[in-house]
Amino acid sequence: MARRGAAPQCREAAVSLVRVPLAGLVQGISQQPDAQRDPSQAERQVNGVSSTTDGLRQREGSRSVARVSTTPFGDVLIHQIQRDADEQYLVVISKTQIRVFDLQGGEKTVIAAAGAFSYLSTVTSASRDIRAATVADYTFISNTATVPAMDSAVAPAVARPAAHEALVWVKAANYGQNYKVNVNGTQAAVETAVAPVVVSGTTTTTNRISTEEIAEQLRTGLTGATGVAVARVGSVLHITSSSVITVAATDARANADITAITNSVGALQELPTIAPQGYQVEVLGDPTNPNDGYFAAFRTRSGIFGEGSWEETVAPGVRFRLNAGTMPHLLVRLANGEFWFGPADGSVQGGTTIPRWGQRTAGDEDSAEDPTFVGKAIEDILVFRNRLTVLADEAIVQGRPRDLFEFFPETVITTLDSDPIDRTAGSNRVSVLRFGVPSQDELILFSDQGQFRYGTADVALTPKTADVNVLTNLEVATSCRPIPVQGEIFFVQTNGQYSRLRNFSIRGAGTALVADAGDLTEQASGYVPSGVFRLAQNDSGNAVFALSNKTGHQNKVYVYKYFVRASGGSAERIQSSWSHWEFVAAEKILDIICVEETLYMLVQYGSEVWLEAISATDRLRNVDPAPYPFALDRLVSTTTETPAALRVPTGVFDPIANQTTWTLPWAARSRTQAWSGYSTSSNGGVLLGEATSGNQISARGDWATSGPPIWFGEQFLFEYEFSRFRYREEVRGSQVAANEPRTQVRYAELRYQRSKYFRVRVEAEGRNPAVYEFDGIALGVSGSQVGSTLGVAGGVLKDGVFHIPIRSAGERVRITLENDTPHPCSFASVEWAAIITAKARRRG
Repeated sequence: MARRGAAPQCREAAVSLVRVPLAGLVQGISQQPDAQRDPSQAERQVNGVSSTTDGLRQREGSRSVARVSTTPFGDVLIHQIQRDADEQYLVVISKTQIRVFDLQGGEKTVIAAAGAFSYLSTVTSASRDIRAATVADYTFISNTATVPAMDSAVAPAVARPAAHEALVWVKAANYGQNYKVNVNGTQAAVETAVAPVVVSGTTTTTNRISTEEIAEQLRTGLTGATGVAVARVGSVLHITSSSVITVAATDARANADITAITNSVGALQELPTIAPQGYQVEVLGDPTNPNDGYFAAFRTRSGIFGEGSWEETVAPGVRFRLNAGTMPHLLVRLANGEFWFGPADGSVQGGTTIPRWGQRTAGDEDSAEDPTFVGKAIEDILVFRNRLTVLADEAIVQGRPRDLFEFFPETVITTLDSDPIDRTAGSNRVSVLRFGVPSQDELILFSDQGQFRYGTADVALTPKTADVNVLTNLEVATSCRPIPVQGEIFFVQTNGQYSRLRNFSIRGAGTALVADAGDLTEQASGYVPSGVFRLAQNDSGNAVFALSNKTGHQNKVYVYKYFVRASGGSAERIQSSWSHWEFVAAEKILDIICVEETLYMLVQYGSEVWLEAISATDRLRNVDPAPYPFALDRLVSTTTETPAALRVPTGVFDPIANQTTWTLPWAARSRTQAWSGYSTSSNGGVLLGEATSGNQISARGDWATSGPPIWFGEQFLFEYEFSRFRYREEVRGSQVAANEPRTQVRYAELRYQRSKYFRVRVEAEGRNPAVYEFDGIALGVSGSQVGSTLGVAGGVLKDGVFHIPIRSAGERVRITLENDTPHPCSFASVEWAAIITAKARRRG
């Protein structure tokens, strides 16, 4: 304790100069507090690529591929068809029209069957009511507002047996037997000899009898029956009448040798091998087993009455076929490259036979029940384990393997492994199944509030083994279909304002099975807006892209970059980066599809819809003869790299005004620039002119006669704002932001690579912003030319270290990397130096 009146003691401040490296710069943005986030994460990243290969870099620009419509699409569902490596299509589906475009922007001919669009007439919102799934050349288009139903027709087409029809079968010919048949009171009787050989005195009589002879004698005896016709083949009589008939057949051996058959028998053995074509009976089987009976129809080898066999068939009077008009319709790619839309009706279109929905061919509505999707809205269709799979309400229904359109069993006598499968996802809550996503030879089913596992990889999928098991109870945004990504399934959740992305996975087996869904937006939970309706993945580039229809976000693509590295027996996610790309001139981005590391986008500009492509690769592409592509959106040029329909014609030179004017294939909606490209004999990369409206750009000088190619596109801004530079201390193995020390940042050194231009904006509190530019000139570096804005011919890209003066407290300064030119920039790391002043030392 200080003595009274003594001067207070002063603590000496600890001062040290530290250098803090930040490697990578590929972890994207974080919305966590500065003190909590990883220092390599950013405050803001727009129009950048977080590449584990190339570091942080400016994205490439989009390239115009084709104008696909001069009017907005309106209320549509856009579906992607990826037939094979050479054929991919975008299908635009409305309730009155279907349009198909290839990825070169070419529109395909779509032929619709008469009345086909009546199936979609009940649609009120295409994006909500229409579902689409592609299997080979068939795209199933389903309307959830129209429920499947059975056709009103009943089996058979011609009722057999008829009301006045019967069979009499003489099964055996025995001696000493008395055969009688009575039809409507007319009786025919045949009494056979008592023995094959009868000796009476010296007379020996040989008696030969046969079932055919007995049957013929009975037929003859019934000739007098009024209104009755009797036909015979072999030992079988076929009796028909124009009015009601009664038939009885008896013998002296308890009817063991003759029987009358109308519409049922106890067993198949009670049926003859001779009968009229189509004659149908019920085989009752074991009367104590209600599921033991079945129906059989006769098929002759030839003719309408003769030898043949009995085949299992559908019960008479039962609805036996699906109503094709209420079932999902097909969009079929025909052999000639055109498409046909209509019901699965078995018709022939352009040389292609359209499939037909299978019919009930055995049993009745109890022994061969209607598929559960009848009377319920179909939510999803896919193929799993070689079976067409339908999700409807809480049911999963699978057709026969290989026979995609067959949803009824072949037989009801026994259960076959190839029979259809019909299961319900049992849970303690209503679980309408919305999506099915195959994963590692299993099918993961998604409902609004739950995930289920169907089928296991190590067990054959049959009606006896199929089962649906509850895995997790996570909410799922049903507006966006989950996608498989490298052994996991990415799906979207929404909380009203924002969306979360989760990765669903299953580990282990049996009792050790664990299902999990990590939160991939943990560090940016308020970043991705609600209304996400499309996810697209680039597996080779480790990226997932998301689109939202929320107002203010419709012209943005949200980008998630990831990298997972095997570590021991587990996997470690060493990159989890969020950022977004913004297309300022776009009204909205309607759809995206990623093919071979190229992201194709359907984009609406005003009233027009365009197909555009943008590179989704980690590394910057090389372009010949230029060393890199110009970073301009809606990029078009005077070269063959632009499709012929969009290629900009050679400019028109006005010698009086000394001005060249070019006409663009589209009207500018934001700042649009013209740049001279590189050639083998010129140093390109010169800004010639710009416009913010109209479809013409002019430049001084004669650029029409000769010279390099010219490139045109809309300018965009790359931004990356560092997290605040805060000093961190090691505490128990973790980096913790130090609260007491003052961090006075003196400067930062930014390591760049393959860069042509960038600028650094330093905004310290209480001072005017300072901007430091790098324009491709690096003193002491080979190839740099003082006075040349963009370097030597060929556009050499530079590597080096850029010094950034800061001189401010780290928590009070914003430092942003920017680039709004078409020239690339890429960054590997940054290291900042600061004077750390602390009044006390922390004890770890």
